[in-house]
Amino acid sequence: MPIIGFNFRSISSSSDEMKDTGKEINVNSSPKIDSVEKKDLDMPGMDNVVSVKFTFRTIYEPKIGDIEITGEILYKTIDAKATVKLWKDKKTVEKDMYLDVTNTILRKCLSKAVMLADELRLPQPVSFPMVVPQEDKK
Repeated sequence: MPIIGFNFRSISSSSDEMKDTGKEINVNSSPKIDSVEKKDLDMPGMDNVVSVKFTFRTIYEPKIGDIEITGEILYKTIDAKATVKLWKDKKTVEKDMYLDVTNTILRKCLSKAVMLADELRLPQPVSFPMVVPQEDKK
């Protein structure tokens, strides 16, 4: 995987008093690439690296809370200039890069969001498997 670095830049979360509204709580998590820029690293073999800045948000509806995480991923490409040009021209990146970056954001940020949701007494942003008792076979 060409991801060579990951850093959180900011983490903010809030929780309003949980009110029993009788409504279902919808949890929506979404990653967003904010920018792609060439990153000059003073290391051998690291001349085609881009900095991908992102925002990850988990929103709870009706408005009972939210989690926002920003960060940066360092990604080694074949041609950093072409990657940056594609971003500037079309606000998109190559398919393989998109998959690597988005999956990394989801994995790292959802893990952090699970901990924050627990501390704020919000529903978990992902479903966990549940162990249920087996029925007796007769």
